Amino acid sequence: MHGASSRQESVSDIIDSSNENIQNADQTHSEAMLQKEANPEPENETPKDEPLNNTTTALSSKPYTSFTTHQKWFIVGMATAASFFSPLSGQIYFPVLPVLTENYHLSQTLLNISVTTYLIFQGLAPSFMGTFSDASGRRPAYILAFIIYTAANIGLALQNSYAALLVLRCLQSAGSSGTISFGYGVIADVTTTAERGKYLGPMAAGVMVGPALGPVIGGLLAQYLGWRSVFWFLVIISGGYVVVYTILAPETHRKIVGDGSILPAESWRLSILQYVRIRRRLARMTPAEKKEYDETQSELMASQKSRKIGFPNPLLSFMILLELDAFMIILYVALMMFGSMVMMTSLPSLYPAYYGLDELQVGLCFLPFGTSSALGAIINGKLLDINYKRIARQHNFSIDRKRGDDLTNFPIEKARLQLTFLWSSILAATFLGYGWALNYKAPLAVPLVMSFIMGFTLICTMNSLTTLLADIFPDRVSTASAAQNLLRCLLGAVGAAVVDSMLVRMGLGWCFTFVSLLMVAAVSLLWFEYVWGMGWRQKRWRKVAEKAERERQNGVV
Repeated sequence: MHGASSRQESVSDIIDSSNENIQNADQTHSEAMLQKEANPEPENETPKDEPLNNTTTALSSKPYTSFTTHQKWFIVGMATAASFFSPLSGQIYFPVLPVLTENYHLSQTLLNISVTTYLIFQGLAPSFMGTFSDASGRRPAYILAFIIYTAANIGLALQNSYAALLVLRCLQSAGSSGTISFGYGVIADVTTTAERGKYLGPMAAGVMVGPALGPVIGGLLAQYLGWRSVFWFLVIISGGYVVVYTILAPETHRKIVGDGSILPAESWRLSILQYVRIRRRLARMTPAEKKEYDETQSELMASQKSRKIGFPNPLLSFMILLELDAFMIILYVALMMFGSMVMMTSLPSLYPAYYGLDELQVGLCFLPFGTSSALGAIINGKLLDINYKRIARQHNFSIDRKRGDDLTNFPIEKARLQLTFLWSSILAATFLGYGWALNYKAPLAVPLVMSFIMGFTLICTMNSLTTLLADIFPDRVSTASAAQNLLRCLLGAVGAAVVDSMLVRMGLGWCFTFVSLLMVAAVSLLWFEYVWGMGWRQKRWRKVAEKAERERQNGVV
């Protein structure tokens, strides 16, 4: 025993210096087996819906994650930067639309199809990529997504036909859209429920920086360097990101690295920095030390199942939509996206017609919406954590920031939704005011102020609902986020496709009145979730726990 202890200490020193924090092999092995018994998982199958985020951590005295605060912020920062690309690619394109209309000699309606197809694939692709991330790990998913995205941007910069534009925009969307669902999965990997709002806020803010900066960047590039420069710009920044990610970002998937203290079973899952540091340490070891390292590492690998790259199963995202609590949340988010796309798709044509703006000025008009969204995401993230603590005090619920909280009997739905009713009411009123301000050609400042309020309340509502979705599907966050993205983008695509017809047939004022009334009616979905959501969640979690127990007993027999 003394020899084993000294061997484990020497290995821990080696890996700790590389920021890997490998724990005692015997302790890791026993805890991994305990987790396996509590949450059995068949070999080579996609992870099932097991509420292991809090139940398994309650079984162990270890902290929820071994990553330090600085490491967590770095990981969240990388996830935030990745999620920036999908909305950026969508919004940077809007100022280019008038140029492409002249270049291809097509109508505005036909060019809007390229927006619609982008949104359709933005909804469909995460159903594949999100489940791929949950099944195979975060690093393979990120790297594959950015290879596809960068290749599509190269094609877009070189293409010369409308057909190629449509196809490559679909590929561009498929590559970038999964990164948002990956990001929510990464944050759930490394943060507890009590602190999650603090970390999700900056990520949601990063997501909204794309809509804020995209039109401005697109307008500047299109006006001074030509429309192709827009796509070359995306090639440069996406290529730079994937290089940095490959070198520095670690794997975080809890089914692969546990709390982060276990190295992946496969060396190709290591970041280049991890690999280089370990190889340098090994090169300085004596033969005896290297033998001890190999033996201890083998024990660690045995405690953590090797996971193969699995084929993504998009049906898992559709299955989440069959859960009542998830459906209420996701449908409301999708209806918000419909209203948002009606506003944003119509802006590039309405503002030049009503206020005589050029491409750059139109791009600047997106700034109020985007900047207020980023501000709202940060503020609402902090408010979510404050309200969580308040509800916990009301229910005499003890918050465990290290190991995570068991939410089985905690009304997390109320903690996340209480502020949402305020934001959603203001959002509905703002849609109404925005439409009639444009209808009566109010000064430009009026619709810009309305869009500022709209962006703030929309992201506050969406951030709260996305956080709740992560709470009620703790081990399938990427898949649940993909399900949300699916319906959200499909209704967004509908909004982009029908906005011209709505404006022609209904007029500006009544078009946005319709959107406002839709938002008011949709609040009933949030009320259903507020009242009955906890019961739906407990029933699902109880069934999952019973099924896991039966599988465990059958395995023992």
